[in-house]
Amino acid sequence: MRPESNFSLCMAVAAFLAAGALPASAACTVPNILSNGQTADASQLMQDFSAVAGCVDAVSPAGTPNSLQFKTNTGSLAGLPLAAGQLPVGTGGAAPQGKTLTAGPGIAITTAPGNITIAATSSGSANGVDWLNEAAVVRPSVAAFSLLTSTNAPAGAALVSTSRGMALTTSANANATSLMGESPTPPGHWQATMLAIYSGPLTTFNLPAIAVRDSINRRAVEFGIGGASTSGYLFAYTRTIGGHGLDTVLGQTTTTDVGLPPPSQPIWSRLTYDGTNLSWSFSRDGEVFSTAFTVLANDSLTNLDRVGPATLFQQPAQAAWPSAYHILSWQLVSL
Repeated sequence: MRPESNFSLCMAVAAFLAAGALPASAACTVPNILSNGQTADASQLMQDFSAVAGCVDAVSPAGTPNSLQFKTNTGSLAGLPLAAGQLPVGTGGAAPQGKTLTAGPGIAITTAPGNITIAATSSGSANGVDWLNEAAVVRPSVAAFSLLTSTNAPAGAALVSTSRGMALTTSANANATSLMGESPTPPGHWQATMLAIYSGPLTTFNLPAIAVRDSINRRAVEFGIGGASTSGYLFAYTRTIGGHGLDTVLGQTTTTDVGLPPPSQPIWSRLTYDGTNLSWSFSRDGEVFSTAFTVLANDSLTNLDRVGPATLFQQPAQAAWPSAYHILSWQLVSL
């Protein structure tokens, strides 16, 4: 192609841009307008080429690959890179920013490349009465607990993960057997709060409970609500020894009351250690707790170094039945 043709083509491109002929492009203005028959001045020509190059840069994609494009305050384009699961958020007159959604109570947010999943963490209805206080639920992880049993273990004893937490399970419940899911206690004073529900035999006397164990001297104490013969429910403070401390009942203090809920319904319970006493209380809403027993911590234990949910099976009338102690919430904190 001849030089004149190259020049004419370049000028045609400049005029094309200047006229706003590209729908997606902004108008481009060149400093020098050249006409046919005019002798081209090199300085003017380079100024026009520089202006056209600036216009092209202004409408070209900016930022790293796969960035989201936006128009800056100067009229040019800029790029907003987004990490997996981020959304662009306006800032009111400034450049947008990439932000990650923050989950509120009862909500779980999971992000992945090109995907955001928002789900409720509780199973209750938003329009229902929250008598279980779902906002207070701290779902336990089975990995934080170790399974212990009496020397003669219940058949099929296991500590398993569930969709709502974890469970202590058995396939049958022989007399004088026990199992416990335990974790280390914090140093000093502490408090364990649990939401649990029990399915399995209760008569003559079985006890779903919170247990504290002395792993050095192999003794344990249990606090819970169990069956009282076949006609009601009782609160029990139990002291056990032998094996890991779960073999034999050394002594029991029990009381019955019409206000005690059956363990086959969800029950909040709380065990507090203040350095001197162990206090056990229960609740139906996870907010207002009624203290049922306060005992000296050294009544049976020297070292209170393990705590967790436990079940004791004593003279069950249905020893062949399976059982499950479902732990829906567990929180162990220092005081």
